[in-house]
Amino acid sequence: MDGGIGFLADSHIADGVPLDRKSHRMSIHDVLRSWLIDAADAAVEYAVRDEIDEGARKFREAIETATAVTYESQMLPVLGNLNRIRNSERARQFVELAPSLRWVPSHRWDDQGKERALCVLSEAFELPGIEAGIMYVDQGCTYPLHNHPPQELYLTVSGTARWRFGGAEDLVEMQPNMTLYNNPSDFHTVEAGDTPLVAMYILWGDGVRS
Repeated sequence: MDGGIGFLADSHIADGVPLDRKSHRMSIHDVLRSWLIDAADAAVEYAVRDEIDEGARKFREAIETATAVTYESQMLPVLGNLNRIRNSERARQFVELAPSLRWVPSHRWDDQGKERALCVLSEAFELPGIEAGIMYVDQGCTYPLHNHPPQELYLTVSGTARWRFGGAEDLVEMQPNMTLYNNPSDFHTVEAGDTPLVAMYILWGDGVRS
């Protein structure tokens, strides 16, 4: 990671312990928090609906002061192609950060993390009233069609993909650094293109799991 973001890790445990004042390196939680604040700011900047602006600002306010939660990092097979991630500085920082996060298979399609994976942010920070995470879908693969009670926004970080969202039935091609919104109970899915898809998601409002 020469020339990139440095952070401290010990036996794959991220504990959010403050750094020695003499150290110029950041803890994993510090780096992740900084990345998420930047992503939330981008979601506000690229918001195409008032609801997206609302959700992104709510998340940013929460993540700025959220208490760190100890977690054990975990990689899954699908993340073996991180070298194919590109598009932006935010995507490059994600590639450096990803191995220090905890990735789990999607509960909607348990393929042992071979084609898709989620980093659930409530496993790294206390975020009452919000469900948020990072979704990783391998190139040429699909995240299953589903819906849920809370409203939801996405910020695309890397990869061109075809999305169904917002109550529509057609698939729409979306580029990196774009936002999209799902009303409560909207069915939605995504098909990754010829590179892996990385997207941040935020759910808030009625129906969010406490």
